[in-house]
Amino acid sequence: MSGWLGSLWGGGGASSLPYNIKSDPVSPSTKHGSHGWAIHNATNKTTSGEATAFQANKADLAKTPLRRTSSSLANAKYADTSQTQLIPALHHFHRIKRLIHPRILRAHATLDTDYPDETKPSPGLDALDKTVTTGTLIIITEPAIPLDDWLENLNPHTSQANSAAVSWGIFNIVEALGFLHTQAKLAHGMICPDAVFVTPAGDFKLGGFDLITPLGISDGGGGPTPHFRKFEGLVCPPDYRSPERVSQRYDVLQQSAPVHSIDCYSLAVLIEYIYTHPNAGTNGQVPAPLKKALMRMKNDSPKLRPRLPPLLKCPLFDNPYVKAEMFLDEVMSKPVEEKIMFLQSLPDVLNRGVLNENVAIHKILPLLVMGLKATAGNEAAMTQDVNRREALATVPLLFQIAESYLAKTPELFQRHITPLVPLLFAINDRGVRGAVLQKITLLEEQLEKTAINSAVFEPMCSGFTDSSGPLRELTLKSTIVLVPKLNHANLEKLVRYLIRLQSDPEASIRTNTVIFIGKIAPSLTDMSRQKLILPAFMRSMKDPFTPCRLSALRAVISCKEYFTQKDVAEKVLPAVVPHTLDGANDVRLEAFNVVDALIVGLREESSRMAKDEAERISAATCGMNTVGSSEGNGAESAAAAPSSGSGYLTGLSSWMTTSSQPTENSTSATTSSGAGTTTKSATSSSGLPMGTTVASQKAGPTAPKFSSLSLSDAHIGGANAGEGWSDDDDDLVSPTKPGDGWGDDDFGTTSSPATKNNDDDDDFFASFESSKPSRPAGGRLSVPKRTGLSLTSKAAPKLQQSGMKLKKQKPAVKKLGGGSDLSDGWDDF
Repeated sequence: MSGWLGSLWGGGGASSLPYNIKSDPVSPSTKHGSHGWAIHNATNKTTSGEATAFQANKADLAKTPLRRTSSSLANAKYADTSQTQLIPALHHFHRIKRLIHPRILRAHATLDTDYPDETKPSPGLDALDKTVTTGTLIIITEPAIPLDDWLENLNPHTSQANSAAVSWGIFNIVEALGFLHTQAKLAHGMICPDAVFVTPAGDFKLGGFDLITPLGISDGGGGPTPHFRKFEGLVCPPDYRSPERVSQRYDVLQQSAPVHSIDCYSLAVLIEYIYTHPNAGTNGQVPAPLKKALMRMKNDSPKLRPRLPPLLKCPLFDNPYVKAEMFLDEVMSKPVEEKIMFLQSLPDVLNRGVLNENVAIHKILPLLVMGLKATAGNEAAMTQDVNRREALATVPLLFQIAESYLAKTPELFQRHITPLVPLLFAINDRGVRGAVLQKITLLEEQLEKTAINSAVFEPMCSGFTDSSGPLRELTLKSTIVLVPKLNHANLEKLVRYLIRLQSDPEASIRTNTVIFIGKIAPSLTDMSRQKLILPAFMRSMKDPFTPCRLSALRAVISCKEYFTQKDVAEKVLPAVVPHTLDGANDVRLEAFNVVDALIVGLREESSRMAKDEAERISAATCGMNTVGSSEGNGAESAAAAPSSGSGYLTGLSSWMTTSSQPTENSTSATTSSGAGTTTKSATSSSGLPMGTTVASQKAGPTAPKFSSLSLSDAHIGGANAGEGWSDDDDDLVSPTKPGDGWGDDDFGTTSSPATKNNDDDDDFFASFESSKPSRPAGGRLSVPKRTGLSLTSKAAPKLQQSGMKLKKQKPAVKKLGGGSDLSDGWDDF
């Protein structure tokens, strides 16, 4: 940009302008009515404020003749190709920087690149023809656009608002001309649409000083200045020239015409032009109150044309829009009480649409910002009650404008509101603080994370410790929207304030605190959650205020995912269950809801633990002491046989098969009456198949077929066989009566006399009790080895579900003979 400006201005004077000018023109210099000036947008280098730059290349101006295309013979004689745009442009350049008035386009800076500093002064108004024509003329003004562009941009559907805005614009031009005529004693000479510019706030500004001249002076030829006489026929549009100008009767202007006469006629034509525009809101008609006044203003006699200031008394200008605009222009000089009343009424004025968005953003907002910086930034001024009241009236209006208009344009919000946030929080007034906190959501949406942490959260923390309960509660409610953007340090700081607020004397604050904690839990770190939420909920569940307890129970439900099941079982449920008998029915119902919801999680956790334990034991005993299937049904055998105690059962089965009647070589699968399961043949620990029969040396009645029993019939270890033996698993079932140890209906058959007289069998089972195995540290049980019989290390489990009960008996134990061979039967029997 700087390189482009340097090449444009052709010298080192470019750095003297404190503005950045955009290269692309908004309106080119060749546009009709531009008079050789191109319009560019510009910004202040320091404040980034908007401005407008008028640029004209003097070489191009010197080449462009002041010729108007017209078929009128009266205008043809003024077509002089030797007259160019350069001299009128230089006349405007020198005049605009000397005229200062609220209704005149204000020039912030001017630059002729041929004369960048005072070392080489420009010729001035008296020697414009001696000006060097190699550089560029630059005029920096307040933001403004030509009148025609403003009219085209009006919304045709808001005719009433447009009509009010137009009336205010005409009011501005009349005031500007009144200043020129009465104060400066000058006639503008070029009142037309080309000389009127409109600011973003809708104010009309007078420009185009190409022909400005005094009237009634002695200039050698009488009448206006020679410059006016020479160029007015070529510069001013023909329709806006009064009859005496058209006929070049400048002597009339010099001798008897008042200074306002030529501008009065031109203004009447301009007013007609504006109101006939389709967007002016009057259906192309001049308002009735103005018609008679316009006829007087266009009188052929210059003496009979009225002065312009009395025109402002027309009823057309007596409307709320003009009144509000007039007060805004004078508000800084109004008494403070009157100013406060006006500020308090402005929100309603904006809501009713009396003032439009452009006025709110570009006129009201700068006034509010200026007032706040003047009063709120001064601690001594804020000690006065009147200034505090003014600030309290300003803040709601400020946020109304920001929320209604600036939120749609983040750049404007950052420019106007963001710098005020620290200032607003610094005001030591509860009313102002409350007004700011009520709009905290707007600040959170528009401000960046860094600004929220430094400019918003830090100063608002003082509200947590304020002596006013309503302010503490409002601070708490407002902070919740900031939590997602707070950094770790501020979150930890917030946690400390929340812990403190749980002991607040106000019950509503304690209730809102526990609700607040439940809502911000997802945004906290794991450490902060562990430190805050559970103790906070437990503390609130003990609160005497019923809504506080109810809110704590509901917060537990919303945050249950952050509790471990161990915490639920050991901490949460013990705190919740007592409230199932709370004195308040709502609390009791909510407590039951909490218990039901948490129990579901505990059940799932218990099932998971059982599954994990079963898998762990299965992995630890994989391939050890398992029972094989002789018929290929391995899945059924694996499901029926538990991993522990299988060695004992195989030894037991071996004894059972030797006591039964000889059967066929292939074992018959029978159905157990107790469990209804089918058993398969298996290999015992002694090496003999369980289905193999051993010839008894003594003939007797048929014995029960014990080979039909299976491990699944016994349901060893209950429902979870893989969990190991309990403390009482080492003991067999205590005997209920003396005898052989077997009940008559243990196996669903009637015992035979031969079975009852077989005391050796009783002695054999008693031997299991006589030497109870011990549990070593390794986890496996061991028993003393017996001669001629191999038993497994663990004691027999209880056989409960198959209908078979093992009953202990305490007769003397007969030991098996040492070295006996099992192949020849049981000699002891």
